[in-house]
Order: sequence, then C-alpha cells, then structure tokens
Amino acid sequence: MSSDIDRRERYARSLYGTLGFSAERHPWEGLAPARREIWYTRAEAAMAVADEEIAEALRRARHG
Repeated sequence: MSSDIDRRERYARSLYGTLGFSAERHPWEGLAPARREIWYTRAEAAMAVADEEIAEALRRARHG
C-alpha cells in the first residue's frame, strides 16, 4: 500500500513539474492540500493509463 502512495506522489510531483515557471514559483511543498488533491487525481489517471499499457504489452508478449 505504501508503494502505491509513493508512486502516486511521484506521478503527482512529476505532473505538477510540467507547469514549469509556475511550479518553480509555487513549490510542491507549499501547495494547499486541496490543490495537491487535484494533482493526485491527475496522477491516478496517468497511473491507470500506464498500468493498462503495461498489461497490454505483457499480454502481447505472452501471446506472441
């Protein structure tokens, strides 16, 4: 469970970092919990897509 939380945190921080200058001006550590929750939701969506792609690649690898 902890690894899922760590993964979500990594994804959220990475996605937030794509804001460039805005993310530099407003560091992750200073974001209000409500704002972080938006990025966690986005992270979960990105993780779901990544997991689907990985599962599909594994299915293809097994079935040639």
